[in-house]
Amino acid sequence: MGWTTRNGRVPEDESALPDVSDLGVAIEYDNWATEKLARYCAELTPAQLELTTPGTMGTVKATLIHLVAAKERYAAALGGTPPPDDAIRETTTTDVAQVVARATKLSGRFRGFAKGDLDLDKVIERRGADGSTMHVPMGILIAQFLHHGNEHRAQLGSIFGANGLEVPHYSAFNWGSELGKIS
Repeated sequence: MGWTTRNGRVPEDESALPDVSDLGVAIEYDNWATEKLARYCAELTPAQLELTTPGTMGTVKATLIHLVAAKERYAAALGGTPPPDDAIRETTTTDVAQVVARATKLSGRFRGFAKGDLDLDKVIERRGADGSTMHVPMGILIAQFLHHGNEHRAQLGSIFGANGLEVPHYSAFNWGSELGKIS
């Protein structure tokens, strides 16, 4: 993956990291980290999916489902559409393979979103899992979406570590290393 700026120009020094203002970079990291974590969880046993630890939102499975369900709601809000009928939902989704597939599909949706022209002050209506609504500027919603992913990936890492499981490496540094951008 080569880095380009929003206007399509390649930085003069291609080994340099992209300008941090490029939303596409943050989106690509979030996509990579969420997909990597979802695939890791898909390899866990049913008993491991039920592990938890104090200070986290729940079990591995519940946290993963929440992470992807919320990402789906963020995508819908940012796109001005309701979540699809087959959306990942905390109340009905139980199949981890379905969650992995949806995480991958959502990555494409966010990738496309990041390429568009954005009005960060545009007020968006967002519906929560509980049916509540809030009106929030697009820039704040994007910041919350990115924070939310990091928050729950960290919680999952805590559960894995507290229960003696290997913690997957999904830091931005690990991502950059996998891309060959860090030496």
